[in-house]
Amino acid sequence: MSPELVESAKHYLADLLSFFEINADVHAESVDDTIKLSVDTEAGGRLIGHRGETLASLQHIMNMLIRHQTTERVYIHVDIGGYRQARLEKLEEQTREAVEQVRASGEEVALPMMSPAERRHIHSILTEVEGVTSESRGEGNRRRLIVRAA
Repeated sequence: MSPELVESAKHYLADLLSFFEINADVHAESVDDTIKLSVDTEAGGRLIGHRGETLASLQHIMNMLIRHQTTERVYIHVDIGGYRQARLEKLEEQTREAVEQVRASGEEVALPMMSPAERRHIHSILTEVEGVTSESRGEGNRRRLIVRAA
């Protein structure tokens, strides 16, 4: 991936935030086929939104903008104030607790609602854990990950 494309993504996001009068520092790095954009701002809560919905929308917009700039297969990952990493760490902790609960009681445990990407991440972690299995149940934004004894 070209350094120009990474810079372009950084500037697009900075310009978009500036348009909405949000003062922010945008940092960009290229990792494999992904451009990681991190944003530091006082308006983090507004940009993240309820359960990260605004952040997901912002990432979608950035993906659409960049995909029209190149024929390369490029993914844009946007994080604001480390929200995504903190969220994953919290979900991983809840998953560890659910595994212990399933092992102790034998009853299945429903984890909190997650985005599709978060569910994939937790599913992949659970494939490495002996004695439990996971499945997704429900439809749309009501879909939940269930941990149960194997």
